[in-house]
Amino acid sequence: MKQQHAGGKKPFDPSDYPALREFFPAYLHEDFAEEYASSAKAAEAFLADASSDEILQVKQEWNNFREEFRGRPLPEIQAAIGRLGSAWRPEGEKELRDWDEIFTRARA
Repeated sequence: MKQQHAGGKKPFDPSDYPALREFFPAYLHEDFAEEYASSAKAAEAFLADASSDEILQVKQEWNNFREEFRGRPLPEIQAAIGRLGSAWRPEGEKELRDWDEIFTRARA
């Protein structure tokens, strides 16, 4: 059984996000900026390459991740994204909202 954090929240567990754990190292690896120019372009490349099921899973997990980390400090969000296998470190809430928009628009 998973322990609860103060305030009733369970600690972050990367295994709760299997689709993101596949997506992040595949598209947001250490050379993603050279390959895609930006994290947004990497996300768009994934959307062009992935099946509808893969897109749906990543969209759902991204939304769950954002909900889990709502109101938390940026360094905590960056660390969690790193634990999911990503070299990307979002620079701020605007960049995270841009991702929200990309996945909201995505058709699965």
